[in-house]
Amino acid sequence: MLIDAHCHLANLAERLEIKPLMVEAGEKGVSGFISSALRRSEIRWHLLNPIPSAIWSAGIHPHFDGCDITLDDLEGLALNRQIHAVGECGLDRGDPDLDTQIDVFERQLALAERYKLTVILHLVGHMDIAIPLLRRHRLTYLVHGYTGSLEGYKQLNGLDSYFTISSRICKLDKRELLNSMICGGRYLFETDITQYYVEESETNPLLRLLEVVDRAVELTSRDRGELIERQWLNYLKLFGGGDA
Repeated sequence: MLIDAHCHLANLAERLEIKPLMVEAGEKGVSGFISSALRRSEIRWHLLNPIPSAIWSAGIHPHFDGCDITLDDLEGLALNRQIHAVGECGLDRGDPDLDTQIDVFERQLALAERYKLTVILHLVGHMDIAIPLLRRHRLTYLVHGYTGSLEGYKQLNGLDSYFTISSRICKLDKRELLNSMICGGRYLFETDITQYYVEESETNPLLRLLEVVDRAVELTSRDRGELIERQWLNYLKLFGGGDA
């Protein structure tokens, strides 16, 4: 089973009808989804539209102006076992208010630890600050779309971390990092699809995941079936059968 380990289904649903897209994706091999909610409207969508082939998370993004989720929102979702993970959350050099970023990030890590939830990480810069924060907590991390330095990857890999492979890392100049992730064995694949990323001529953006896998195969000369089997086993380690 091939899982899109980071997407934004509720956000995408504001532009496209999701159900037929998911049916087609399933027929072509994309069997499951981990969807991230970053707005209260997206939380409501997930609560009102349970999808058997999808699990979801919610978090306070460090650099998305539309994010209106609060810590109280996350507390309620975690308490009622309505989410499978916290995030995406983290640090982003694009936002100048670093002190607030750190405070909100730490509070989300503490919440995830209380409820024994996986944390989906968004880390763009500030690795010197992020790594010590992450080490303070006994948590499992799913690092979304990491394309930073090889040294940063090694530091994250020293924690209980898994990584999503996206189109941004499936490039020639990122081949060494991609190979390191594949060799490390703790990877899944993602599209990070939202309504904002859909191209005009695109009929089903959920199928992009197949392109990501194909490109990873091309760049690493790995067996496609082995890559898919490994990401499925990693998904099971992170989330079990998927029920909250």
